Amino acid sequence: NEYKSYLSRIRFRGIHKDFPEGSFGSIGSSSISEGAEEPPPLPPSPDATPDSPPKSSYSSSSSSSSTSSSSSSSCGESAPYHGIETNPGGVSESPSKFSLQQLPELPRVAAVNAIMVKGRGRWSSKIYFWLACLSASSSLANLWRFPYLVNKYGGAPFLVPYFVALLVVGFPLLTLELTIGQMFQGGVVDSFGSLSPRLRGVGAAATLTGFLTAVYNGVLLSWSGIYFIRSFDASHTLPWNTSADSWMQSYVLKNASIEKTEMVVSGRVVLSSVVCWVIVFLCASRSYKSIGIASLISFPLAFLVGAGLIVRAVFLDGAVEGLKNYIAQWDSSIFTSVHLWSEATGQVIYTLSIGLGTMSAYSSYNSRSQNIALDKTVIGVCDVVLCLMGGAIVYLVLGYLHHHCPHAPAVCEQYFNEQGITLIFKVYADALSEIAAPTLWGALFYGMVCLLILGTVYSVVMATATVIRDSWFADYLKLGTKTTTFYVSLSGFVIGIPLMFDCGSSWLEILDYYMRNWVLIYVALIQSVGVGWIYKSDRQYRRAGKSPVLCYNIGCFLTVLVPIVVGLNLVDSGHSVTKSRYISIGLAIAIFLGSFIASYILMDKDRVRKTKRNSLWTLVGWHGADNLRKIINSKPARRWFPNNFNTEFDSFFNPAKVSIVFGFCIKYAIPGCLLATLISNIHYNEFKSTSGYSNEQLLLGYVSFGFVVLISLVVFIYPRTMSHPNEMAEDVSVAGRLEWVFTARPPKTPLPG
Repeated sequence: NEYKSYLSRIRFRGIHKDFPEGSFGSIGSSSISEGAEEPPPLPPSPDATPDSPPKSSYSSSSSSSSTSSSSSSSCGESAPYHGIETNPGGVSESPSKFSLQQLPELPRVAAVNAIMVKGRGRWSSKIYFWLACLSASSSLANLWRFPYLVNKYGGAPFLVPYFVALLVVGFPLLTLELTIGQMFQGGVVDSFGSLSPRLRGVGAAATLTGFLTAVYNGVLLSWSGIYFIRSFDASHTLPWNTSADSWMQSYVLKNASIEKTEMVVSGRVVLSSVVCWVIVFLCASRSYKSIGIASLISFPLAFLVGAGLIVRAVFLDGAVEGLKNYIAQWDSSIFTSVHLWSEATGQVIYTLSIGLGTMSAYSSYNSRSQNIALDKTVIGVCDVVLCLMGGAIVYLVLGYLHHHCPHAPAVCEQYFNEQGITLIFKVYADALSEIAAPTLWGALFYGMVCLLILGTVYSVVMATATVIRDSWFADYLKLGTKTTTFYVSLSGFVIGIPLMFDCGSSWLEILDYYMRNWVLIYVALIQSVGVGWIYKSDRQYRRAGKSPVLCYNIGCFLTVLVPIVVGLNLVDSGHSVTKSRYISIGLAIAIFLGSFIASYILMDKDRVRKTKRNSLWTLVGWHGADNLRKIINSKPARRWFPNNFNTEFDSFFNPAKVSIVFGFCIKYAIPGCLLATLISNIHYNEFKSTSGYSNEQLLLGYVSFGFVVLISLVVFIYPRTMSHPNEMAEDVSVAGRLEWVFTARPPKTPLPG
């Protein structure tokens, strides 16, 4: 504790350039002056004798060159205190003043200690981190969902709400996930748990969501692998050249309906799935090290193949017609559609891999001083480019297929309205059969699909393994990185076996829809609520009082919930959309003003005045988000403070900093947008009316959503359910343990990590 206090005092004096919490020795040499504060002596090591002198972590000014040479060899020795080297480089045994003459000994210690926080390593280059994040976000959503939505909503008009959702929802949530992972140096469960023990359920929900996504993406990967291998046909024609639909049902998957299933497992799919999961395990077996190498190969290769496909498709007959059908249309009346905005928001969350835990896991291997604002911009912009490329790849070739239609014109016209499995494995497969050198382009296309899915799956596997490795459970069972990754990969393969039956494509379609439109939206919603409304809420309670803050918070929640529910019921009962919209807006204004006035009256102004804070900002401000902004925008040599005109003006126009808009989006804009989107998706449930599945068949999607909601709520109400077993006494009975766990109070001591 004395060393933590000392390091916190010197941290912002320009001494530490990259100071990880809990680590010692990461001291820069550029701004240390003579006569700096003397650190307290370190406590004796556990194996020290009572008569042995205390060891100092600093070198005396008389250290010789031979001492310097021994520094590197002793840095790797185990230190009895976490992150603190008790006697680096064979330094003198007596404490001494910290001076410039001591600096030659310190960088060797910093080289080791600066990269070890809770046993964590670091990405060897920022490029590896960017490529890993892009591999996670570059999923099939860019290829089979984004082009369909653009065409569905009239081409270019869809891009307007998409970019609005990207700026208001996507970038702030991406920044949030990157920040908490880098700040707390842990997986998504530990990161949210460090904000509040009640938020560990948010991380658990994200982990479960990511794992379920990896399960069905693993099956898609096995299908793509079969198509990729079969593209190398000796006859120089694709095996599905007559009918891709018939070939898929006979060779890959029978694709029977759920009612007519014969419960037959495809041996080819099982074998391909085994090979794919082995590759996934190899990519994630060494955590960030193997992920970096895999991403360095998979993502650039997929990007180059995609660019080559676009160049080839541009010169096909009818390609321009397909491109016009893609974006060269404009219908401004579509902007009033609620579905347009909700689907654009969902697409942004899905393509950025928000709510899966991957971004937090990847950023936990960053240095704490890394520029998160720049990372967010690079990842987001590249993902948008990949979405636009995916649409071009699809519609240029569909334009050619429409121009050389082998079927009735009405059938080929319908090609532009396809999405998902039908688009990639049937329609596009037929189109590839019509192009010159079909085996070459078939192998390139399905090879690119394999790389895109592979990046998503191994990213989620690594994120899930990171959560397990950071928990007490892994320490208790002594699970290493490879062992944990193996069990996660094995579980993904086993749970995915039901999707390999003849009706597996139907189950996969159901799971994909509800994970995309319900589960991911919910997880992103509770992430923003956790940071915007729960994190640092105790600070509001102390300054303004608990009653006014709760009154204001509940009023804001009802401001969004009640008008949406009333408006939807009015539309369903036959009222016009315009009338329902005006009533909902008026109701929202009335509820908000009422709750705000009541909260302001209840607030203890004297208490706020004593804290020297603005009473209005104390009530309505985004304190948790501002705390994250302070961490992002602060430099080791200079602290950054929010809500100051000069600092806020600089952050607004500085791409390397996060502006005040981030806090507003996290607390107000994102929860409101996502709650409206989630309620709209649940209310209309378009998939139920268009797919033809019964409620019993859709139960898989309902159960998946309900289970994720249940986990987050149980842990929020009973945070001790995810606490360390050592928190309770050893001699407690089983009934006593259950009573302790299901007590709606967080544990008294901090949770591990």
